[in-house]
Amino acid sequence: MADLEKTDNAAKKLEGIGGWLILVAIGLIFNPLRMLVSLSRDLLPAFSHETWAILTTPGSEAYHPLWAPLLIFELAGNGVFIIFSVIVAIFFFRKKKFFPKMIIIFLLSNLFFVAADYFAANAIPFIANQSDPESVRELVRTFIGCLIWVPYFIKSKRVKATFVK
Repeated sequence: MADLEKTDNAAKKLEGIGGWLILVAIGLIFNPLRMLVSLSRDLLPAFSHETWAILTTPGSEAYHPLWAPLLIFELAGNGVFIIFSVIVAIFFFRKKKFFPKMIIIFLLSNLFFVAADYFAANAIPFIANQSDPESVRELVRTFIGCLIWVPYFIKSKRVKATFVK
């Protein structure tokens, strides 16, 4: 009986958003905002009439047949991930049981998206010939994030005690 009470007390101590989950909460709040800023600063200007015409018109100096599909892929993917990150945040703050699986799916699909985008972009000579440490940094950051957070959401006792609704 005493062992059962100790186990119950230990689970109660781990219940709730505390410990490493505080970092997750901060990330879930700021991630959609960071993605919106990045989208508006880095991607949306490529869809202006002039830029789009330069990149996608055969015969123009910057033309490559992959520009249009790549830009559309990035726009659609970023839009999906902004919406997905808001949904994940809602599940997190409501402490839904499905949250750990959902965040793992989010993290791994984001890694796949960032890697696919990186390699597709580097198939365009204009991008491949430029030094772009930011793209490499984003890919490495996303990969390391998966290495840290996926095992955490699988093994953490706090996660198991918190997301039960």
